[in-house]
Amino acid sequence: MVCPCGDHQALQGVDNRINIPLTLFLRLEAATSRLEDMVPTISDPSAVSKGPASLPESGLTAPDADIRAGPASSPKLAPAPLPPAIDDFDALINGDVKTFVNMSEEIGGLVAEQSASVLRAFAAERKFLIVTTKAKKPEIQSPVYMEVLKELHTTMGVVSDIREANRTSHLFNHLSVVSEGISVLFWVANETKPVQTITEMLSSAQYWGMRVVQQYKE
Repeated sequence: MVCPCGDHQALQGVDNRINIPLTLFLRLEAATSRLEDMVPTISDPSAVSKGPASLPESGLTAPDADIRAGPASSPKLAPAPLPPAIDDFDALINGDVKTFVNMSEEIGGLVAEQSASVLRAFAAERKFLIVTTKAKKPEIQSPVYMEVLKELHTTMGVVSDIREANRTSHLFNHLSVVSEGISVLFWVANETKPVQTITEMLSSAQYWGMRVVQQYKE
């Protein structure tokens, strides 16, 4: 089959590129195994009342941030070290996620647009994970818990919306790989078997991945 637009040249070598999002989700599965071992260390539930956006990406608490932003004469405090599991998640973002985004930008159009939303979703999950290391877990049905998850849920929804709004696009299969795969980020809502959640959702992304490969072999 001949690609009906100028994206054809950019999509050559799709056998290799389709492995990027799938490898990304597999790496997330491995990182999740380590993240399961994280234990909350702060007993004040109000630490999450303002949601992930209230915490700097460096992992500092709000009081720490105030100290750093104080008068010039005040001594500067070194950023608090991040938990090893967050370091692992950062390595995933700076490695496979950014590789995926860079390759998507080469293709451009809807693929690039969707990949930018994927990056924002991973950033939202990182904020959520940092919150979990600093606060007690609220009740699942509480407004606090829903607020903390709101940004992650919203950014994941944007990834899926791009697919749904472009069902007639010749890139629909590709958009579907990412749309199905982004669901793995919601492993954080599975208290008992988060890794199993990723494994189950990955199978759907792999299905669409094979359709992409087949599409450009024809």
